[in-house]
Amino acid sequence: MDLEAVADAKQRLEAAEPKHNLLVIDDEAEIVKALNRQFRRFYNVYTAESAQAGYEIMTSVPIQAIISDQRMPGMSGSEFFSKVKHDYPDAIRLLLTGYADVQAVIAAINDGNIFRYITKPWDPLELETIVREAFERHDLMMNNRRLVLELKTANESLEERVTQRTAELSEANKQLRLLSAQKDKFMGMVVHDLRGPLGNLQMCARLIKEPDVESEEKEVFLDVIDNTTKKMLTLINDLLDINAIESGRLVLEPDTVDISAFVQHVCQLNVQLGARKNIALATEIDPDVGSARFDPKRVEQVLDNLIGNAFKFSHPGTTVTLRVRRESETLLLSVADQGQGIKPEDLPKLFGAFQKTSTQPTGDEASSGLGLSICKRIVDLHGGQIVVDSIYGTGTTFTVHLPA
Repeated sequence: MDLEAVADAKQRLEAAEPKHNLLVIDDEAEIVKALNRQFRRFYNVYTAESAQAGYEIMTSVPIQAIISDQRMPGMSGSEFFSKVKHDYPDAIRLLLTGYADVQAVIAAINDGNIFRYITKPWDPLELETIVREAFERHDLMMNNRRLVLELKTANESLEERVTQRTAELSEANKQLRLLSAQKDKFMGMVVHDLRGPLGNLQMCARLIKEPDVESEEKEVFLDVIDNTTKKMLTLINDLLDINAIESGRLVLEPDTVDISAFVQHVCQLNVQLGARKNIALATEIDPDVGSARFDPKRVEQVLDNLIGNAFKFSHPGTTVTLRVRRESETLLLSVADQGQGIKPEDLPKLFGAFQKTSTQPTGDEASSGLGLSICKRIVDLHGGQIVVDSIYGTGTTFTVHLPA
């Protein structure tokens, strides 16, 4: 590459780079012109022939470096720089002076008003070096300030994230402790609920083996064994279901279901359960309910649980009603009882795993505290919701909303 091409490339590079703003102040017009000629190729040069005129330029243009003569009418260079230091502290100040002004220069340096001083007459190469260093100093100062600001912002953001994360961890630890306490309580309940029935099974088995036990008594013991194993199996199935749901292993098997036939089937399976406590099971089915697509096995499990709970917490002589209707694209299945109702303070914990309310069963029935939690999660998997409406002392209605 020849020298001309090199010079052209350098010129294009210099033109591409943003120029700095240099202010030149001197009451001698020839000095101002000379400095302008020397630096205009490298910087944006602004000129003034008095300190006041130079200050007016600084109010409208961002100046990074200033060359000012010391001896000027009205305001000297050092006095001007003292004012600039207060109002525009980032501007790098260079004082142009003669040997007779040494004391003024020393005072300006001591006061921090100037970066360097330049003696008259000046060496052009030396002056170019000084001015370049002045702009480099300004750029370094601005870059450092930017980095400090970025560091401060990053620290504030980090502190905010640490505070937020600490709060999240604290809440998570609180929830873990609560869950651990609930599971400990639940495990104690499970052990109790399984140990008692197992003891009954063992006792019944021993009595059946006795040679003097009548056949009628054996039938009674066999019924006890049958009922006890059913209760134990229900508890174990609940545990397996909640574990499958929490681990994401419960997969729905949707099918197109005739709603009326499906509800009648569910009622047939549950009517005898209510009859044992002299509680009637009624149905109210909208004749236009039609069909819907869902997992019939899992929705049946939900209704069985809701109807079973209604029987469990209702008194003899009352009625449990299963109502089915359609609202637009939603299928609504509600189970309403005339039971004890639920206290308002117990409503928020109804669907939590291992939770029990203060309302007690009317027939000493057992409860694992998992049924409603399983119901909610099955309904959630269908993209629906389950809501409760209860008046303490009057009754409770659970309504399942399923996408039809």
